[in-house]
Amino acid sequence: MKKIICITCPTGCEMDVEYADGKITVSGNRCPRGASYAESEMKDPRRTVTAVIRSGSGKFQPVRTDRPLPRNLINGLLNSILKKSFPEFEPPGPPVHCGWLRS
Repeated sequence: MKKIICITCPTGCEMDVEYADGKITVSGNRCPRGASYAESEMKDPRRTVTAVIRSGSGKFQPVRTDRPLPRNLINGLLNSILKKSFPEFEPPGPPVHCGWLRS
């Protein structure tokens, strides 16, 4: 059993999620959105990634992904950002679009 807190609304229900034999059972949610959130967290957790990069002028620019990414890809994304320089990058602001970091 795993305890998670729902983030789909300000209530923040604490839910118990059990995953056994390919079936997910959720308890503690006060609305259907909570159950849906718990199921997606168990099957395919995703996060919107926010980082800071140094632009060509030396200023720091906040950037973020334009959509949530699978949690298992986040470490690689952050390592790519860390290794890459952005001398020509002077955006008006976030978000970074997919493909901007590809070599």
